[in-house]
Amino acid sequence: MRAQGTSVREAVAGSGHGRAAQRPGPGGPSELARLTARYRGLLDIAERLSASFDRAEIHRTIVEAVVALVGADAVMLRRNRGDRLELVDSSGLDPIVVASMPPLPTSAGWVKDVAAGGRAWVCDDVEKLPDAQRVIRFGTWLPVRGDVFVPLVHAGRLIGSLTAATLKPRHWTDEDVEIMTALGGHAALALRNADLFERLEARAAQLAVVQSASARMNSAKTVEAVGRAIVEEVGPIVDYHNARVYLLEPPDDVVPIAFEGKVGEYEIVDWGVLRVKVGEGFTGWVAEHGTPLCIADANDDPRGSQIPGTDAVAESMLVVPMRHDDRVIGVITLSKLGVGQFDEDDLQVLSILADQAATAVESARLLTQTESMAAELRRLLEMSQELSQTLDPIQVGAVIARHIAGALGVDACAISSWDVAGDRIVSLGEHPDRGQVLAHPTYDLREFPATRRVLESQVAEIVDVEQPDADAAEAALLRELGFRVLAMVPLVAKGQSVGLVELMSVGLVPFDEPRLALARTMANEAAMALENARLYEAARALADRDPLTGFFNHRFLYERLGEEVVRARRSRRPLSLLMLDVDDFKLVNDTFGHQFGDRCLVHLAEVVRSTLRTSDVPARYGGDEFAVVLPEADEAAAAAVAERIMDELARSPLQADGRGPVPVSVSIGVATIGPEVRSPADLVSAADTSMYAAKARGLEAGLEFDRIAEEIGSGGAPYGSTMPG
Repeated sequence: MRAQGTSVREAVAGSGHGRAAQRPGPGGPSELARLTARYRGLLDIAERLSASFDRAEIHRTIVEAVVALVGADAVMLRRNRGDRLELVDSSGLDPIVVASMPPLPTSAGWVKDVAAGGRAWVCDDVEKLPDAQRVIRFGTWLPVRGDVFVPLVHAGRLIGSLTAATLKPRHWTDEDVEIMTALGGHAALALRNADLFERLEARAAQLAVVQSASARMNSAKTVEAVGRAIVEEVGPIVDYHNARVYLLEPPDDVVPIAFEGKVGEYEIVDWGVLRVKVGEGFTGWVAEHGTPLCIADANDDPRGSQIPGTDAVAESMLVVPMRHDDRVIGVITLSKLGVGQFDEDDLQVLSILADQAATAVESARLLTQTESMAAELRRLLEMSQELSQTLDPIQVGAVIARHIAGALGVDACAISSWDVAGDRIVSLGEHPDRGQVLAHPTYDLREFPATRRVLESQVAEIVDVEQPDADAAEAALLRELGFRVLAMVPLVAKGQSVGLVELMSVGLVPFDEPRLALARTMANEAAMALENARLYEAARALADRDPLTGFFNHRFLYERLGEEVVRARRSRRPLSLLMLDVDDFKLVNDTFGHQFGDRCLVHLAEVVRSTLRTSDVPARYGGDEFAVVLPEADEAAAAAVAERIMDELARSPLQADGRGPVPVSVSIGVATIGPEVRSPADLVSAADTSMYAAKARGLEAGLEFDRIAEEIGSGGAPYGSTMPG
C-alpha cells in the first residue's frame, strides 16, 4: 500500500503491491465537456452545502452528490459520535443490511491511519484483500467490490466518513479520488457548520431559558423561593437527576435551601445530611475555592465524599459557585447517574445561571432585610404608642412582654425590673399571662447567678436545659415552667441595666444574632418606657403618700377607692373599707407632746401594715384617722381584719424612750358595698359612721356585730376601744 497524491490505493492483485491510478490523457471536446460538467457539479454541490444548516438536508445532499459525481452503486455517510462512526445516511443498500450494520470504532487501526493522514483509502476490488482485512473493514454483510473511503476531517478533527462503493470491481481513477476528496472537504465543513449552528441555536434556546429563569429568580421575595426557582428552571437547560442549591452561612457552614430529585434514591433525601462544611466534598471544595467543577466520575475524584446513608453509584456532577461582589455566597450542585453525563457547555450555561442566581439571592436577602426592618419599625412604633398611654410599671411590663413575644415568635416573654438595693428582680409583666407575676413577685439574685451576670455585664445569655453546662438554677426553673430554652436580654436605659427581658420557648429556637439584635432593639426602647414609669411611680409615690407613715394620702385614697368600686361592681365581687381613729389622740399630744404623737401614728401604721395582704390599700385619711381598702373582702373578712389590727395593737404597745410600754388603741368602723352603699362616698360615709359610733359608745373588740349595726343603721359594724387614762 502506498500513497498516491491525495489517496491511498489498495492493490487489486493477490500480490498486494499497489499500482498507480491512471489519469487519461487529454481527450477531445466531448471529454473536456464531461470534465467541465463534473467539476461544475462539484461546485454546485459545494454551494448547496454551504447554504444549508439543516443536518438531514446536508446528509441527503452529500449522499446524492456521490451517486451523481462518481457513479457509485452504494453510498454510506457516517458521523463521529465520540468513539465510533455511526451510519446516518446511505443510498443503494438494502434497509435490512443498513439496520444490521454496526458502527466503525474510531480506535480501529486502519481508521486511525486514514484519519490521521486525512487522505482517501481506495480499493478496486475488495475480494482481493486478505480475508482478515476484508472482514474487519466490511464484515460479511456488504456485497461490496470497489470502495473509496474518505475521512471527513476539519481543523484536525474527525467529523465522519464518506464511502462510495460498487457492486462490481472498479478501477477508481485519480479524478474519481480527487472528486471524492474535494466533496469530503466540503461535506466536513458543512457538517461542522451545521453542528455549530445547532449548538448556537441550542445555546440561544438555553440563554432564553436562562433569561426566563433569571426573571423568575429576580421576582422571588425570599432566598428559599430563589432556590426553588433554580432547581425548577435549570432542568430545561441541563438535564439532571438531582439538583441542590446551597448558601454559605458564617462561619463555615454550607446549608441547603432547595433540593430536587427525579429518579430513585435521588427523590427523597434527608436535608440534614446534605449540610456540609466549607472545604468538605465537592460542594464544600467549590465553596472554598470558587472554581466550577465538571466531574465525569464522582467516585474517581478524591475531592468528593459520600453522603451518609447513600450508596456509591456511577455518577457525574456539575458544581458551580454563586458569586456576588467577588465572593462566593452559595453553590449549585447537579448530579446525574452514569459517567461523563455533563460537558463543558453544560458547565458554562450553569455558571451563567449561577451568576444570575447570586444576584437574585442578594436581592431577596436585601428585600427580606428591608421588610424585616419595616416590620421591626412598625412593631416599635406600635409598642411605643401603646407604652405612651400608661406609666404604670405593671401595665408597661405587660405591654412590653406582649410585643416582644409576638415580634420574636417565642412561646412566652417575662419582664422584670432590677431592685439593686434589694438584690432582687421584681416581676412586672408576662405574655401570655400564666399568673407568674403574682405567684413569683420577686426573685432573689443570690439564687440566680446567670441572671445577675446578664444585668451586670449587659450581655445576653442563652440557657438550654438540654445542654450539660446549663445554669442549674435557671434550668430548674425552666423545667418547672415547662420550657426548654431561655434567652435573657438586659433592659438598658442611659447606660444602666434597669431590668430584664426573658424569652422562653418550649422547643429549640435558634436565638441567632439577627433575632437577638431585634430583641435588644425592642428592649432598649422598652427600657426607656420602663424607666420613665419607674420615675413617674417614684414621683407619684411622693405626691400620693403621707411622708410620716408612708401610707397613701387622702387624695390617692379616693382615686383608688373609685377604681376598686368600679371593678367590684363590674365583677360582682365584694369590697370593704375600714376607717380607724386613734382613741384619745388629743390627750396624747397634750400630755406627751406632738413628737410622741407622731411616734404613735408611725407605730400604728407599722402594726396595720403587718396585718394586711399585698392587695390591701392602707391610707392616712387625715390627722389621726386612717383607712384601709379591702378588695375581695366581704363583711366577715373585713371584720376579721379589724380584729387582727386591734389584737396586734394590744400585743404590741409603743416602746417609748424613757417610758414604759404605752398601749395604743383605736376605734374601727367597717363598711361593705351593697344595695345601700354603692359609691366611694357611700362607703366612706358608712365606715366613718361605724367608727364614730364605736368611739362614742367606747365599744371594745368582741361586741356583737349584728346588734350594733342594727342600733346605728349604718350598713356597717363598729369596733372600738378607748385608750386608758
